[in-house]
Amino acid sequence: MRLSFFREHFRKDKFFTSSDLLKHVPGWTWTSASTYWSKQFEPFLTRVPPIVRGKNTQSTQQWRVTDVFLIVGTWAKFRRHVSQKRRLTFEYTHTAYKTVLIFEFFLPLTNETVLRNALDALFYRDALQKKLLALGLAALKSQFEQKSEESDNAYLDRLIGWLGKHFRGYSIGHVSGRFRAEDEPRTMQDAAGTQERGGRYLIDETTAVTRFIFPCENRTEALTVSWFFHRLFVESVSQVAGEAEIWMIESGIGDPQLHIWRGEREDD
Repeated sequence: MRLSFFREHFRKDKFFTSSDLLKHVPGWTWTSASTYWSKQFEPFLTRVPPIVRGKNTQSTQQWRVTDVFLIVGTWAKFRRHVSQKRRLTFEYTHTAYKTVLIFEFFLPLTNETVLRNALDALFYRDALQKKLLALGLAALKSQFEQKSEESDNAYLDRLIGWLGKHFRGYSIGHVSGRFRAEDEPRTMQDAAGTQERGGRYLIDETTAVTRFIFPCENRTEALTVSWFFHRLFVESVSQVAGEAEIWMIESGIGDPQLHIWRGEREDD
């Protein structure tokens, strides 16, 4: 009964009073209505400002159902909600970063599984520590300063913690594209001949776009993040991609850059 009342008023964006709700639920008293109101209903209700009609101001408080109701809009969810008091929405704090690093890799979809495995390995402490040690402590300290009287082990622990806060995840999207397989354009007749012989001139391919976003406090931190990203992430991608070319767009420090790695194979 209560759910249908709220659902109807939400659908019509219709105002109501607490007395309207009380009349809708048989057997309810003011005590029970007040208890449920404060514990379960208020999270998805908002007060309607007083409506002035002529010289008289409406004295009875009216309410309306907000979009938060969509969270508990089904009977199963509504029943779970009214059975215990819970927060439906978060209290947010807002932070704006003026320096944001963005890296985007473009690789054929066939490489997505291998790429995920290589990148996921870097989210584990032992794998990350192994890669850092391979770079050498001298190189690491040139980018991430060691504190005075800090042991190498303590320094490495602090660096891993710092990297863990910055390198927390990535997103992958799929885009469809078409490209020419040869460097020089051919006539339609020549291209048709290539395809008749089993070659490929125009290729349709789905590309996996892997995106990393790093909010930074300032340019100095962004430069440090960029250095570690190239050493830890980019090198991992280039080692497993197995593509003739790897493209990556970097933006956030200065003008956007397009990085292209072209593979070279030894002649048989």
